[in-house]
Amino acid sequence: MRLRLLPFVAVLVSLPAFAQPPVSPVGPVSPTTGLVLRDDVVRALISESSGDRIHDGVQRLSLLARDNAEGYGQAAEWIAASAKAAGLQDVRVEPMKEEPQWRATRGELWVSGPHRYKVTSHADQPMALALRSGGFEGKALELVDVGQGNQDSDYAGKDFKGKVVLTRGHPVAVLRRAVGKLGAVGVVSSYSTPPWNQPHRMDGDFPDQIGWAVVPPGIRPEGQEAPFLFMLTDRQARELRAQLLTGPMKVDVSIATETKPGHYAIVSGVIPGQRSDEEIVLTAHLDHYKPGANDNASGAATVLEMVRTYTTLIRDGVLPPPVRTVRVLWLPEFEGTREWFEHHGAEPVRRVAHYNFDMLGASLTKVHSRFSASYTPDWLGSFVNAVTESTVAFMNRFNAVTYPSRKDFRIGSVTGSREPMDMHLERYGRGSDHQLFNDHGIPGVAFSTWPDDAYHTSGDRPENVDPTQLHRAAFAGLASITVAAWTEGPGALELARLVSVHGARRVAEDEFRARKDLAAAPAEQVAGTYRLARAVVRAAYAREREALRSCQPLGAPAASVKTLTKLLDRAEEQALERVEADGKARGVSLKEPAATEAERRARAFVPRRVKGKELASFDELAGKVAPAEQPRVAAVQAAFRDAASALREQGESELRFYQLPDAIASYADGRRSVADIRDAAYAEYGYVFPVAALVELFALLQQGGIMTSTR
Repeated sequence: MRLRLLPFVAVLVSLPAFAQPPVSPVGPVSPTTGLVLRDDVVRALISESSGDRIHDGVQRLSLLARDNAEGYGQAAEWIAASAKAAGLQDVRVEPMKEEPQWRATRGELWVSGPHRYKVTSHADQPMALALRSGGFEGKALELVDVGQGNQDSDYAGKDFKGKVVLTRGHPVAVLRRAVGKLGAVGVVSSYSTPPWNQPHRMDGDFPDQIGWAVVPPGIRPEGQEAPFLFMLTDRQARELRAQLLTGPMKVDVSIATETKPGHYAIVSGVIPGQRSDEEIVLTAHLDHYKPGANDNASGAATVLEMVRTYTTLIRDGVLPPPVRTVRVLWLPEFEGTREWFEHHGAEPVRRVAHYNFDMLGASLTKVHSRFSASYTPDWLGSFVNAVTESTVAFMNRFNAVTYPSRKDFRIGSVTGSREPMDMHLERYGRGSDHQLFNDHGIPGVAFSTWPDDAYHTSGDRPENVDPTQLHRAAFAGLASITVAAWTEGPGALELARLVSVHGARRVAEDEFRARKDLAAAPAEQVAGTYRLARAVVRAAYAREREALRSCQPLGAPAASVKTLTKLLDRAEEQALERVEADGKARGVSLKEPAATEAERRARAFVPRRVKGKELASFDELAGKVAPAEQPRVAAVQAAFRDAASALREQGESELRFYQLPDAIASYADGRRSVADIRDAAYAEYGYVFPVAALVELFALLQQGGIMTSTR
């Protein structure tokens, strides 16, 4: 009898769940977590997601050389199949435009004698042969050491024609000089870190790492075979130099490459939402070298696990389907995103927010890294910043020790570390695909572990990736995306309240910085610093007003948002009064000198980016201008190099000023003058950009068809 009753009981138990669909995961700010997610949803996101699963995916992708079309294609096929298995819908592999694709079939470097031995091989380590190296066959070629290869004395008195050059310096400069000008046939280099990573590690710090390199075009005249470039570890190079001390050394080179038409691809899919005309976009770049475990097998595999987590919780009735469609993209970094915008940017879809996952899983102690998320730029205030802040605060609070008391909020993995968590929020920086979404006006947040001792080297292996860190990265994304994708109606009002609270903290920090700078200004600079301090305060409050208004399209009542913004208006007036009092207390005039001609031009020039040119860059323009305009370009470039040096001296991360002219150009909205942009950029970066250089920057962009002027 009991056996017969069981099916009936099961039906009775299942009826309420069937009759009552799961409620929204978004609610009032939790007194426990500080999130606008229900506590049970937070626990579900933690317990269902798995850093161990992600690490399995990292190991799988790390076996593929994803910096060529063949290896990338294999990775894309695996991602697409895995995404379908995880429940992602409408999975597509969209081919990108066809271009010449380089591929090496053989690449070996041997020492000829007295005892012949193999130094390195592309088959053993693809990174050992630089991308786009030319084919070559040669025996008993003399090896000539030029040391760093960056001074005339490194080359003086040496014959290079038909020889192979050994260097520990940056290989591109040596290729251009030794091959392009002096007749060498190729280069062997032990250089292992790109220039922007040098604040974090010196070349040679890790003697067994091989650097990732590419042979640029134009080393030899058009129509000639490109030279070759082998990359060695520092230890291998020192062995060769030790042998060179005993007398001349000969090497054998055997390289076979081919170039034929081919393409990369964009893997895309969706978790359908109730509103198909609104999307939250997730990206992870799938390309890069073998192994490329952290950069960026970690991001690609993490996004895959986030998809599986969502589809499982929706299937199990823990979550309803999202309000907004969640679109997921795996693609080549930068180029893939640019092409995706070319094909899909004009679609009648409102893309509410973007989340980028790049280099997520570094074992923080092993590679001297830290876990961080980025704010959006100040000119693009959004609710996403408060959501990210609250997520970071929650994760740090409940994971700051090895054995946290709240086990339900511990985010760790079976095979991972128990490292205490100390995640950071960074002011806007560039360097990955989120910058292109922000440039396109879509608020983009980037999650990353940076720096990384193994960055862009053969040391970027799965054993340096921590499953616990991967789990934490996945949860950070899940918690943030859930708010963006599921918020509507009453939840949007709760979100606006969260934005208001976190905004109050951020504007207080900005006011502190403005008043500190004013207090530190020399007497002769007080007037100018006073103007800039006011600009910092105004920019901060404008950003937070925009963040509050971004809740309104999600469903927050207009009247409630207006009430909260009025509170900001009153607070801004009071903050400006405090800044004014500080200025007057300095006992000098707060009136600035008469405007210079450059200042008057800056006030009169109001640039606006031409529609469709959102992703056009200054570097691209600089490479195309007529010779007569090169001095103007050089002057702008020099000004921005000075800015980068100054920001570096202030302790800013290299990624803060990566492609800095494009970051500044993004402030052009048809309302701000160039003078206003100068002040807004100071609020963002704490550096006064020369107004004459900014006028020239925008004039060149206007001349190149990227900008127009409203007056």
